[in-house]
Amino acid sequence: MPARPCCLALPIALVVLLAGAGSAAGSRGLKANFAPQRVVIDGLPKEFGGDWRKLDYDVKGAAPAKSDLSVNATIAYDERHLYVAAEVQDDKLVGGADHLELLLGIPGGTLHSLKLYPGVPGKSRAQVKTGYRRVRGARIVEAPAEGGYTLEAKIPWTSIPKSSTIRVGYRGALFAHDADRSRTIESVVGSTDTRSYDSLPPISIECELALGSGLLRKQNLVEPPRRNLLVDMVGDKLKERVLVYKRYLVILGPGYRDGHQYYFRDLGAISHDRGLLRFEVKDFTGDGKADVLLRKRVKGPKGSVEVVEILSYHGDNETPASVFAQEVKLDLKGGSLVNKVVITGKGSRTKIVLEPGTANGINRKRFRRQSSTGATAVLTPWGKIASQTYQVERGKFVLTSEKSKAPDRPPPPAPTTHRPEPNRPPPSGNSGSTASNMERVYKLYKKQRKVRGRARFDLRANLAENAKIERLVVHDRDLVVFGEGYRGGRGFAAVTLAQFEKPRDIRSVSTWDVTGDGRHEIIVRGELRAPLPEDIGSGEMKRSVVMIYKLKGNHFDRVFAAEVGRRIGSKRIEAKIRFRSKGRYRVELKPGRAVGYTERTYPWLQKEAPTDDFEPLLLPWGGIDRVRLRYDGSKFVRK
Repeated sequence: MPARPCCLALPIALVVLLAGAGSAAGSRGLKANFAPQRVVIDGLPKEFGGDWRKLDYDVKGAAPAKSDLSVNATIAYDERHLYVAAEVQDDKLVGGADHLELLLGIPGGTLHSLKLYPGVPGKSRAQVKTGYRRVRGARIVEAPAEGGYTLEAKIPWTSIPKSSTIRVGYRGALFAHDADRSRTIESVVGSTDTRSYDSLPPISIECELALGSGLLRKQNLVEPPRRNLLVDMVGDKLKERVLVYKRYLVILGPGYRDGHQYYFRDLGAISHDRGLLRFEVKDFTGDGKADVLLRKRVKGPKGSVEVVEILSYHGDNETPASVFAQEVKLDLKGGSLVNKVVITGKGSRTKIVLEPGTANGINRKRFRRQSSTGATAVLTPWGKIASQTYQVERGKFVLTSEKSKAPDRPPPPAPTTHRPEPNRPPPSGNSGSTASNMERVYKLYKKQRKVRGRARFDLRANLAENAKIERLVVHDRDLVVFGEGYRGGRGFAAVTLAQFEKPRDIRSVSTWDVTGDGRHEIIVRGELRAPLPEDIGSGEMKRSVVMIYKLKGNHFDRVFAAEVGRRIGSKRIEAKIRFRSKGRYRVELKPGRAVGYTERTYPWLQKEAPTDDFEPLLLPWGGIDRVRLRYDGSKFVRK
C-alpha cells in the first residue's frame, strides 16, 4: 500500500511559537484541517486530503521494519466532531491490542487519551475508548488494504473535557501501539516521543495555521508570545486565544471569523520588552465578554507617551473597538508629566478616574500639548480640571463627571531651559494659521506612523459632532480624520483597515450621510482575499465588500458591512447595493448577476443571516429578493 507523503504543517520555529515556550522544539506539530462537508465513515479515508503525517518517532522497542509497522495519519474537525484517519502497514493485526492513540493536551494542563482499536472480523469489533470506557457517540471503521488496513474514526466533541468552551490552543500527538507476538505492546511509534503536557507540540487548527503562515512569517516573529491567554471575547461561548508577539496583539479562535482568520493590531509600542506596561483581559464593559486593557509606551514627537486603552468587541463585530483611550504620561528630554489613573469596579460598573498628577521639569508658560497618538491628550497640573470620571454607557466609556479646580495663582515655572512642545495655538479668525495648524496635525500623524508621500484619497466632509468640515485622508490602510473643530484642532483619529491584505485592495473611499443624522459617514469599498477551501480547489477567492464607518468621539465604529461580490478566476457573482436619501430604510441590498456560474455549479449555498456582522452575498437564485436595513443609533439592522 503506497504511503501518503508526509507534510510539515509549519516550520518548527513557528509551531513552537503557536504552542508557547514549553513545547518540544524538536517535534513537529500536528495540523488539524477543517473536515470535508460530507464525511462517510467507511474505513476508506478518501475524503481527507489534508496534511498526512508519518509517525516517525520510535517511542518503544526497536525500530520496526516497514512491513511490521508503518503509519500515516491525519486529523480534521468540524463543529460537532473530531476526526482521525490513518493508513497502517502491519504484518499482523492483533484484535483488542493493536491500536492508534490520539493524546490531547487540553489548555490548563489536562491530558486526555483517545484509543482507537480496529476490529478483526469474527474476533473483535472496532471501538474508541478513553481509559477502559467506550466513548459514547464515537464511530470507527477499518478496511483491509495491501499489507495492512486503513481506518476512519469520528469522536464527538462532547466527549472531550472542556470542549464546550475550549477548542483552540491544544497540544497533542498520535501514537501507534503494536503487539505482534502476544497481546502485550512491544512497539510504539508516534508523531513525537514525549507524553508530557509541557513538552507536547501543538495541534494547530485553521486559524492558528493562518497566523503561522501570515503574521509570524511575514514579520519574522521567532520568539514565543509574551502573553498567551484563553478567554471568551466575542461571538459564541467558545474561547479565543489572546496573544502578544513583541508589539503585535493577536486574537483568534474556532468560532471567530468562521475559524479561518485572525485579528492582529500593531500596538505601536516602543519596544517589546519595555513598551507594554500593563496587559489585562477581563470584562470592563459589562457585556459578559472579556475586553483588553493596555498601558503602552509609544513614540511621541519629542519623547515618549504612555497611553491607557481599552479594546472591546461590540456584539459579533469582527474587529474590536477602542472604547477608551487616554494619554497618561509624557517623558520628554527636559522632564515628565504624569497623570493619575484609577480603575475600579467590575463589568458595567467599571469606573475610570483621571487626575492631573504632577509635572517635573515642565511648566505651562510655553507648553502646548497636542495628541500625537489619537488618544485624548494628557491632563496638565496647571489646567482647570481637577478630575474626570468615565463610566460605561452602551458599551463605551464616556465622560460622566468633571471637577474643576478652585481659582488659584499659577505656580512658579519649573527650573528648566527645555521647551518640550512649543506649538502655539492658532489665533482665532486667522485662516492661514488654521491651515498651518491642520498641516501640523497631519505631519504628526505621518511622523508617528512613518508615512510619506501623498494620500491615496483626500476628502472633506462634516464627519464629527460639530458643524465644521473635517479632512479625511487615506494612507496605506489607514483612515485618518482631523480638522479645525475636531478635538480642538490639535489631534486626529486613525484606524487601520487590517482586514485588507494590501493597500490596493481598498478600491474606493467616499462620504455620504447614510444614517440621516446630518453628518457624513465613511463608505469603504474593497476586496478581501482568502485561499480557496481545499474541497473546492486551489487558488484565491476575492470578496468585494462595502463597509460604513462612523466617527464617534475619538474612534471609528463600523456600523455596516456587506459582501457584494465574489470572484474566483474569471467566474464571479455580483450583488447590488443602494443608499437611500429618504425613508426609514437607508440601505438596500439586491441580488445581481452571475458570470460563469449557475445554481448547480456555484459551490456555496445562500446564507440567510449575517456572519461576523457582514450581510451575506445575495445570490441570483438564493430566494431573497432584497434586504433593507435601517440605522438604530449604533448600527444598521434589518427590517
